[in-house]
Amino acid sequence: MAYLKVCVLRSSSSGNCTAIWTAKSGILIDCAGIDLEEIEEDLRDIELYPSQINGIVITHGHEDHICKNTFKIAGRYDIPIYIHHDTYQIVKKRYRVKDHQFEIIHHTERPFIINELKIMPFKTFHGGGYVGKPFGFCIEYKHEDSYRKVGFLTDTSKVIDSMIRMLHDCQCLIIECNHDTELAQERSPNQSTWREHLNNEAVAEALIKIKNGSTDSLALKHVFLAHISERHNESGTLINRISDGIRKENITDCNLILTHRAKRTQIKEIL
Repeated sequence: MAYLKVCVLRSSSSGNCTAIWTAKSGILIDCAGIDLEEIEEDLRDIELYPSQINGIVITHGHEDHICKNTFKIAGRYDIPIYIHHDTYQIVKKRYRVKDHQFEIIHHTERPFIINELKIMPFKTFHGGGYVGKPFGFCIEYKHEDSYRKVGFLTDTSKVIDSMIRMLHDCQCLIIECNHDTELAQERSPNQSTWREHLNNEAVAEALIKIKNGSTDSLALKHVFLAHISERHNESGTLINRISDGIRKENITDCNLILTHRAKRTQIKEIL
């Protein structure tokens, strides 16, 4: 039976890495905050081996998404890095990357193919030093008559209608759930960085719009809540806020899954 699997290996302000794979294709979205030994252990645990990974797709240039370890992993296992040209120029200078150490493939805003997977980039709204051009992605897998779609949206200050339309009919979504606005304002009223990320209420609103705009009854069956701030959010609070928000719109069939700073999540298989 054909399948598409998803596992968030790391997700936080200190590191992010998500694995998405089929029987014949695999990608990592971002690869930071995890070293060679850790990623080898995680990949063994989920029975995904480096030789099965056809690309590392980078959302933007912040060091919790791409760092020196990213290049070590890419070089060690001969995995191409897919990154926007503008982002790569910033990262290359920052880490003094030498060309030809590993394969760099520059994506644009147009869809591109990695083996069996179709990757569709869309712009996000995120600032700060070294960011480059930030993107979210939709990943499509078609096998015979079956169709599966995964959405990836982190590190954005807002979600606009064009982003919602891209995420329609995603059976699985990895979405940033960074902070609780009240908690962030209470603890860090003069800090601006948390405003570059999605809050709990914005996530609930986005989920409602995605679900209501989808024709697939299995849309948002699995929702990974990602990039959770240790200081500005609490797991119980965010689950309650999002559950209450979507339940008011009679959405009760979303499996909300917490992601973690230092350990992987469960694997979700989209059949």
